[in-house]
Amino acid sequence: MSAKNETLLFEIPELDTPKKNPKVLRVLISKDFTRIDFGYTTPWYYDKGGWIKISPKTYLQAEGFPEKYALKDAVGISIAPKRINFQSTEDWQFFTLYFEPIPQQDCVLNMIEAEKPTPNDFNYYGIMLKMKEGAVTYT
Repeated sequence: MSAKNETLLFEIPELDTPKKNPKVLRVLISKDFTRIDFGYTTPWYYDKGGWIKISPKTYLQAEGFPEKYALKDAVGISIAPKRINFQSTEDWQFFTLYFEPIPQQDCVLNMIEAEKPTPNDFNYYGIMLKMKEGAVTYT
């Protein structure tokens, strides 16, 4: 098992969730932040691919624990009310969300953009993190 306060990388190959877009690619946990990387493809049902944004109130929460870990920064996606507008249905975007650091312990992590979500909100449930499966990385 990895020692506490190392930076651990978790590849998330297939998260079993109804929301497939954006796709959770990986989670990085360090002593300074928790980072989640996403890949997004524009939906076919918008003429110009639509838009994306993230709520400034987005947070992480580990199942069974009351703490909420706040969104601190976003790269590659606008924080609402701003948004990124796409030009076509062939556009795509990688983006990263930075949160307060979560404890380095086994957990099931949920990312909540809205307490009462609409289909447009980026809520993700059941991100299983087992510390022994995290790859130690140096960033």
